[in-house]
Amino acid sequence: MVWLVAKDRNKMHGLRCGWVWLCLILAIPGAGAQQWQEVPESRAQLHQLGLELALADVHPQLTLWWQQAALQAGGNDADNQLLLGISAFWRHWQGMSLVERQHLQTRDAPLVITELDRVALELASEQGQLNVLVDGLIPDYPDYDSFKRQLEHLLALSDQPWPVLQKPTLRLGERSAQVPLLRQRLILLGDLATQADPDSPIYDAKLEQAVRYFQQRHGLEVDGVVGPHTYAWLNVTPVNRAQKLIRGMLRTLIADTLAPSYLVVNIPEYRLRLYQDRIQMLESDVIVGTDSRKTPIMVSEITNVVVNPPWHVPRSILEKDIIPKLQRDPGYIQREDFDVLDRSGRVVPSWEWQERLFSGFPYVLRQRPGSKSALGAYKFHLTNSNAIYLHDTPVKRLFSQDSRAFSSGCVRVAEAEQLALWLLGDKWNPDRLARLRATLRTRWLKVSAPLPVLMVYWSGWPGSDGLPRFRDDIYGFDQGLLDPFSREQTQPLPLPVNRVSL
Repeated sequence: MVWLVAKDRNKMHGLRCGWVWLCLILAIPGAGAQQWQEVPESRAQLHQLGLELALADVHPQLTLWWQQAALQAGGNDADNQLLLGISAFWRHWQGMSLVERQHLQTRDAPLVITELDRVALELASEQGQLNVLVDGLIPDYPDYDSFKRQLEHLLALSDQPWPVLQKPTLRLGERSAQVPLLRQRLILLGDLATQADPDSPIYDAKLEQAVRYFQQRHGLEVDGVVGPHTYAWLNVTPVNRAQKLIRGMLRTLIADTLAPSYLVVNIPEYRLRLYQDRIQMLESDVIVGTDSRKTPIMVSEITNVVVNPPWHVPRSILEKDIIPKLQRDPGYIQREDFDVLDRSGRVVPSWEWQERLFSGFPYVLRQRPGSKSALGAYKFHLTNSNAIYLHDTPVKRLFSQDSRAFSSGCVRVAEAEQLALWLLGDKWNPDRLARLRATLRTRWLKVSAPLPVLMVYWSGWPGSDGLPRFRDDIYGFDQGLLDPFSREQTQPLPLPVNRVSL
């Protein structure tokens, strides 16, 4: 995927050159103070960088400074303030953890503009080097030019009428007054070439093919049927699409946190990717937690592969899900291969635990390894305090659904056996592992080196074909974003800026 091909993992965002630029400025003879109007390309790039952060709604003060600079209300001073603000933002970003970056926890961050920042800006202006400062603030996206083109296309649509499309559900060959609007929407978004008869009310084969492509770009079921989920994405406005795209790109800026080999679970994409020495070795569908039992954004590592793992049911799942089932159907325990244990580990007979079903149920449930085990044949143990891990599953049919937020927080892996073989490949071949699996005996197998695991939240990214990809914001991370083009929403009171002297 595009976000995993970093150009230089030791360089980062606007700070990848450190203070080298300052040394360069000091070494250049003076040429008179430079104004932003004299460097229109650098000024346009500065405004572009400000627009991106304003769209991402990362900080209300940055949005205000971009507005003032873009409107030219403050002239040269407004451009200077925008540059200083963006620089302060990226300096703060550098100190953030991966988890904080995924949540974009920046709205209340202090934008610390130092006296050294101001001196550097003054020197750059005097030496005619404003372009050096701007170039140093460009984020280290893999293909920034392609991203800018896709962002610009979306923003160019922002003045277009965007009426809400709605029922009826449309299938190939059907006729509806919604069809011309659907056709126009897909042409504007780039999924459909202009057609000779744009006003035809017939849902024809070319339009259905465009719908399929649109569905594929948005992670929907690719069936060519325009139903509620497809309508919902068709109705997302261009500005909101642009916001989702830039917020997704910001979250991919984790190159400085990556080891040579690692595993990434992109939660809203329902996808896992394994990299060895920066080369992708495995890709798999996954199932993640429901909105009420979210898979957490986290950094951990796989230390063990557990073959034939028993499932010790977490108390929360026991109380919310299983005890109500047992109250209706006590036979569930035997059918699903559970043991009921007391605190000492003793197996409790059925007559004893049934007496306590409606009075606290002070027992533990453990599901035995086998074909019914909720963990399947493999568990990938992660070092964390949340009892979150990756595991196999016997219910493979769920991987065929387009929305796969079904679990209680852990991550179910479709290609669990391939992942196990990669982790254990230096000691375990497929035949040997199959023989161990057949015994139904639980074995904890230590991996040769702990594998870093990153749980991330990338719901938008540029496509290689020139059209962006999007996924459902399943946990609501990007709800309630302010539109930087709306004065009513984006004219906050000036925030105090922390200034320190060095």
